[in-house]
Amino acid sequence: MQLLPFIFRARPAVPEMDFAGTVECTGSSVTDMPPGTPVFGSIPVGQHVRSTSGALAGSIVVERDAVVRVPGTVALSEAAGVGIAGSTALACVTAAKVKRGDAVLVNGAAGGIGHLVLQMCLEKVGASGRVVGVCSGRNTSWVRELERGSSTDNAVGSLRVIDREAEPLVPRLVRDYGAERFDVVIDAAGIQEVYQSCPGFLKEGKPYVTVGPRLGRYTYAGMLGMLGTTAKNVLWPRILGGTPRPYVQVAAAASLETLEELAGMMERGALRVHVGTLVDWEDVMKVSDFAWWVCTLLNLDRHTRSFLADMLVVRLSLLLANRILLRMRNERVGSEYSSHRLVRIIS
Repeated sequence: MQLLPFIFRARPAVPEMDFAGTVECTGSSVTDMPPGTPVFGSIPVGQHVRSTSGALAGSIVVERDAVVRVPGTVALSEAAGVGIAGSTALACVTAAKVKRGDAVLVNGAAGGIGHLVLQMCLEKVGASGRVVGVCSGRNTSWVRELERGSSTDNAVGSLRVIDREAEPLVPRLVRDYGAERFDVVIDAAGIQEVYQSCPGFLKEGKPYVTVGPRLGRYTYAGMLGMLGTTAKNVLWPRILGGTPRPYVQVAAAASLETLEELAGMMERGALRVHVGTLVDWEDVMKVSDFAWWVCTLLNLDRHTRSFLADMLVVRLSLLLANRILLRMRNERVGSEYSSHRLVRIIS
């Protein structure tokens, strides 16, 4: 969405699509979501582009099939992070055809998508399977705790967490898992080197499922480079040096079906969302200011710069439109949709 030219977007462009909040009012045909109901969901891409509707508004208006009820044991702060990330995680696990007894490698296991993939795989492989998660050293402790959080009526697989910073990752994977290779690799970080070297730790004919090559920079040139890498991974033949493992790239948008499935998983304790930081509404611009100055003064790595650029977009959007304006404009979104199916949510 960041690369979509502003000439195609309503202004001010309010950031973010996933949300959680409380129903304030509904259309006449919505009978199962009375005011006060806690819900979560995702703003459809079309609505996000054509209107000023964004999850960082004070309130939003969406169709009924864009929201589901938050399970009673789940906090709104957790549910807010599961829409698109959870739907993408489901798509990854489905494409990988993970089954009982499998050995699965999850790269990027501490990411927004990766830590959800990890928990889904733990449940899928059962007690006879195993899951290995790769993440940075500072995240290994809480990622290990996800094994406990995935306990349901059925036994889950064993979990091992690898610190990717302790030593070079690819040689370690080949050394430790070259003899008993994985049935599936799910790469939620999009690291090209891992795919190119995966025959050393992924069984013959087994899929390498990914969210796509990681963007170096959120620019048009960066996007074209990513598309070129994807085409090479999918089309380049083995006899010309292509990696001899199926490359499966997935993308997903939230739907009512996936949101309901995710809600069910959270309700039975098979899925929980890790919340890294909670920021009050009044502090959003303070956080973006701090992040921007750290980026400028310390010249941090490209992934950090990408995150900080996103935070700057948030700040500029909030400078262009204060909370009252956002609320007023979002209420008018209803004129574009069937008013009988609308749900207005305080986010």
